Amino acid sequence: MGLYEYLMLSEESQWNELWDNGKFLENFKSIDCSFSLYGLYDFFVEIELDPMHNTILCKHVFKQGEKLDKYLDNIEL
Repeated sequence: MGLYEYLMLSEESQWNELWDNGKFLENFKSIDCSFSLYGLYDFFVEIELDPMHNTILCKHVFKQGEKLDKYLDNIEL
């Protein structure tokens, strides 16, 4: 499955696909939130978390770019 096919899935199906087939790669913490990076097929999914309320704020799907940069020192591509 490619990135565009993934984005065509319903929100629920995207989450199911991520939990069933995604590979956890790394965590990143900032001042007021934390992020978890997963590899899924040939792209990445970043989950933004609110640690104060233990909730998921949003997810970002990408192949490269600024969102990936903060993880590059800690993961092997």
